[in-house]
Amino acid sequence: MRLIRFLLRLLRWMFRTRRRPLIVLIGVLLIAAPLSAWIERLTRFYGAPPLPTYDLVLEMTARWCGEVHAQWDRDWEAVIAALEALHAQKSDCGDGKSPFEQLYPAYYNYGAWLEKQGRINEALSAYQKALEIQPGGREAALALRRRGALTPVALEICPPSEVEAALAAIPPYIPSGISWFVHLEGGMLTVKGAPYRIRGVNYYPSRAPWRRFLTETDLETVGAELDLIQGAGLNTIRIFVWYEALFTCPGSGPVPKADVLARLDGIIRLAAEKGLRLIVTLNDLPDLLVTPLYTQPEAANAQTLYLVQRYRYEPAILAWDLRNEGDVDSVRGYTTTRTVIDWLRALALEVRAADPNHLITAGWNENPQITAGIVDFMSFHHWRSAENLRERIKQIRAVSDKPLLLEEVGYASPADTVERQMVNLRAALSTAEAEGLMGWLIWTAFDFPTSATCIPPACPSPDNSEHHFGLWRIDYSPKPAVEMLIREFGLP
Repeated sequence: MRLIRFLLRLLRWMFRTRRRPLIVLIGVLLIAAPLSAWIERLTRFYGAPPLPTYDLVLEMTARWCGEVHAQWDRDWEAVIAALEALHAQKSDCGDGKSPFEQLYPAYYNYGAWLEKQGRINEALSAYQKALEIQPGGREAALALRRRGALTPVALEICPPSEVEAALAAIPPYIPSGISWFVHLEGGMLTVKGAPYRIRGVNYYPSRAPWRRFLTETDLETVGAELDLIQGAGLNTIRIFVWYEALFTCPGSGPVPKADVLARLDGIIRLAAEKGLRLIVTLNDLPDLLVTPLYTQPEAANAQTLYLVQRYRYEPAILAWDLRNEGDVDSVRGYTTTRTVIDWLRALALEVRAADPNHLITAGWNENPQITAGIVDFMSFHHWRSAENLRERIKQIRAVSDKPLLLEEVGYASPADTVERQMVNLRAALSTAEAEGLMGWLIWTAFDFPTSATCIPPACPSPDNSEHHFGLWRIDYSPKPAVEMLIREFGLP
């Protein structure tokens, strides 16, 4: 027992010291010899020992987890050492968090700490390590770019046999039983010659938004949620496809992950079964830094073309939205407006050639008229007051007479503001209808629980308004806006 206590004290000291790499190596050598000799001696005299190594592993795991929790935001070296040990041992702390995934924010924060200390080269190494763990890590990539140290990362390439096997596992897509595509005639949407006005919602499953969409989507839950949407008299949903979740081996061409693609197939079919059309937003959550979408688009464009070719005979899809809020990318300094427009124009030509059956748009936050010469109809997002909407429509139409869709409009509604949400939505939607827009899509169908929106290091605070834009609460109880929609805008 004295030996065990000595080893545990040694381990504790090893992970707290700042000379971690050398000390850990020496410590392992010091521990391995006496521990193996001790186990051999016990085995010789008493037979197999009563699980002393198992008890030691449990003790070490508990101590590593304690180190992560105690030293987070205090001693990043200790946190990293503990997380790496947990990952190597294939253990976790029972909180559902992967030690490997936690290494990204740990290395990034360690880099930021080092940078504040003036240890620039060490900081850059920490940022680079973070980017190796999470290649799409925006924070680490920005930190490296700020120091002029962001170097291109080669796209992952898989062996040809692996690629062939992955593609062979993908069954062909069988379109739904809907017979008629949506067309644009005389500035209006039509289905079989009859007018079609979009009345819908932007849709993420309540417990699988953003980077959880497709990877954690449960089709049974989707079906139940689409029933609520359809029951409110709505006819269209807008969904978002992010390629990092859907494809693997980007350097080997478009190679879908069979299970994730099956979820996307299932969502489209479920929507069709329930009489809902879809606007499918492509290129969501793209890489704008390491392999930038707009200047190195080859891999992403190939993935886009794979999707539009797979679903080109699916009438339930109303339109392709080539990129959500590309204008915001330029505002945030990732690129220039001209670069975004050039990329959008080139991609639109490729998509039309690959799929002549579906309309094309591009969700835009401000001034959608800049896309008018590229898309079939303009889509704009409105995050201002309902009273301001009519003036915005007037300004857009003064520049272009291209058909116009209000693609995102919404008002957050924490518990004490649900009545105000209803009033604001009624005013905005009434304006959209009175102005003869192609239609509208509310942001969003469902509130999001904080457990679903938190993906470290990006974890919105519980009171962040993003959690409260839904028409339905997280327990699926309807807010007053739902009754208003059914009464005043619901379709027969």
